[in-house]
Amino acid sequence: MKATIRWLGRQNYLRCWQAMQQFTDARHEDTVDEFWLLEHDPVFTQGQNGKAEHVLAAGPIPVIQTDRGGQVTYHGPGQLMIYT
Repeated sequence: MKATIRWLGRQNYLRCWQAMQQFTDARHEDTVDEFWLLEHDPVFTQGQNGKAEHVLAAGPIPVIQTDRGGQVTYHGPGQLMIYT
């Protein structure tokens, strides 16, 4: 199995999510798999099972509705994210 590992540093969640969607849409059978390692600016993501009342006190931290499963998850500096 061939794969490319990319360290992307600190990323805005929404821009990263859009880049992942673009990468997936552009894939073909010869596209090498990629692992994206990064951390996000502070953000709450709300999955399909999440509800607005699940976010108790977001303050200035944005809440982004996503197409993933689950409820509400905090992402932020110092938390390593690995996307495949």
